[in-house]
Amino acid sequence: MMPLVAPEHGHRYSYRTHVWVTAAIAGMAGMLFGYDTGMISGAQLFIEQDFHVSASGIGLVVSAVTFGALVGALLSGWLTSRVSRRGIVKLSAVVFIVGAVLAAVAPSVGVLIVARLVIGLAIGFSSTVVPLYIAEIVPVRSRGSMVALFQLAITAGILLAYLVNAVFAHSGEWRAVFALATVPALMLLVGMLLVPMSPRWLVMRGSVDEARTVLDEVRDPDDPATEEELQQIVAAVEEDRRRPRQSLAQALTSPLARTILMVGIGLGIFQQITGINTIIYYAPTILKEAGFGTSSATLTTAGIGTLNFLATVVALMVVDRVGRRTILLAGMSGMALTMAVLSITFAIDDFSGAGRWVAVASLFGFITCFAISWGWGFWVLAAEIYPLFIRGQAISIGNTIQWGANFLISLLFPILLASWGGAPVFGMLALFGVAALVFTYRLVPETSGKALEQIEAEWRRRAGVTDADPPLPAPPAPLASA
Repeated sequence: MMPLVAPEHGHRYSYRTHVWVTAAIAGMAGMLFGYDTGMISGAQLFIEQDFHVSASGIGLVVSAVTFGALVGALLSGWLTSRVSRRGIVKLSAVVFIVGAVLAAVAPSVGVLIVARLVIGLAIGFSSTVVPLYIAEIVPVRSRGSMVALFQLAITAGILLAYLVNAVFAHSGEWRAVFALATVPALMLLVGMLLVPMSPRWLVMRGSVDEARTVLDEVRDPDDPATEEELQQIVAAVEEDRRRPRQSLAQALTSPLARTILMVGIGLGIFQQITGINTIIYYAPTILKEAGFGTSSATLTTAGIGTLNFLATVVALMVVDRVGRRTILLAGMSGMALTMAVLSITFAIDDFSGAGRWVAVASLFGFITCFAISWGWGFWVLAAEIYPLFIRGQAISIGNTIQWGANFLISLLFPILLASWGGAPVFGMLALFGVAALVFTYRLVPETSGKALEQIEAEWRRRAGVTDADPPLPAPPAPLASA
């Protein structure tokens, strides 16, 4: 692995630049994530015409990527104990390319669904491993903003997809929209050849000297805290190895793991079922229901994507300055309120005048609240809350269930919208937001400004467990290290 940033006068600028470049390259997986999920919002209008697909068929086309992501997230738990974080991200880039090419040449809706499943598999890999990789490699004081780069990249990908959809809206060339996804996938694959491996992964494999070299690249090598951090990682790994060994199932059902998994799984479910995917996947459909034409709906959706990106930029500036829990509570309050307003607007069902603009304002308000809070909040907390001995497997489980919730919402939304109408559907999502507020207030801890090892120690105290609680079995030999 060649250094990304050449040494410069003074270590401070060099290592900080190296950290940002490393996080940005890894975060490009988020751009693919966003592009491949956002592109379908506009493409589905033309896919429906070309293949004469019903509402349930469109639901399958849209939700196939989330089912694939569910499988990818599940498999990534097995992969994280055998393949390096960097290796899994490279694998996801290759799978992205295969899925994009297959979708672009799909001769039937069945092949398109398979291609979307393949794309989803890559998203499942990257969405599980990239936040974990970034959290393990960046300094504590900037961990929140660096992991949130992944969400920023997702919003950039969604915005790019919306803009590309707008460009091809008149021609209906949805295949070109899919084909263009190969470009950032190739960039991600090349970029991941240059970034360092996770120091925690290296220590777990016994490569302490390599881990020290990595930390010297992404920390100030003249700061004694850098060596102290390495020794804390080594001590945490050795402590895990000294504890009695249990099976994976026993470790994941221990008092400590149960407590943390409940929080992580709840965060993932509530991020998905409170309305975000109804907007990301179906914004043009919602806007057409509100009286907009196809072109106007597509352009307005591009405006939603722009706002999503800009609000995430703002979130990046405050994520390490305001408590994670506080932001989640404030953001979900706004999300539930705007979804309730959207429900009322559809109940009134008068889109000939001000009603359509109230609907648009509700969508814009929801996406703003989501982007500054739960958009990045789940990814950051999922990368922070799990202790080292179950980190890869627990993130995999949490993301799998998160993608399961995403799959159900994306599959059922067009069906429910067609059968129930907008008012009850959006009202249901608002009630889910209220439930998310209660969950966050009662169970979600504050992790801002704390080292990963410190968060683990606090979980142990909170769960009332002792250091005798066993970790996972010793991990098997890696299949790959690159």
